[in-house]
Amino acid sequence: MTTASGAASSRRVLLAGGTTGFGFGAVIDVVIFHLTLQTHHLLSGIYDPYSLDGMRTNVMFDGLFLFAMLGVMGVGLGLTWRLVNGTDVRLSTTYLVGAIVVGAGAFNVFDGVVSHYVLDLHNVVHGTEAWNPHWLAVSVLMLAVGLLVLRFADGHTARSD
Repeated sequence: MTTASGAASSRRVLLAGGTTGFGFGAVIDVVIFHLTLQTHHLLSGIYDPYSLDGMRTNVMFDGLFLFAMLGVMGVGLGLTWRLVNGTDVRLSTTYLVGAIVVGAGAFNVFDGVVSHYVLDLHNVVHGTEAWNPHWLAVSVLMLAVGLLVLRFADGHTARSD
């Protein structure tokens, strides 16, 4: 991207894909770890997940968080739709996928640092902090993979061969 309009388009793709990925990463986290495996809940560091009242409260906040993150993902998809339909420039699918992976990695890093360490809202697995560093390491790896995909993608446009 050497032109100003090309750089602006790249930023728009990164914003749209990153927002979609941030919401998608959160939705996957809630569905897999909070609701299906039940290894943790959003506020399991505050409300005891082993009591009935604590579980009800945790599941309620998991659901509210899920709806909020579906909204974030919807905003990202709306930005992507607007970007795709509002330009004659062919966008790179690889660049968009990289942006989505960056967004998902960013959510996981945010979750790992803020939820697990700063606010102590929950651990990856109830009752132990042993898995928190592993979660954070995988999250940073996901973010790095997304950044590598962005770096090696064609940019924001597809080749017109």
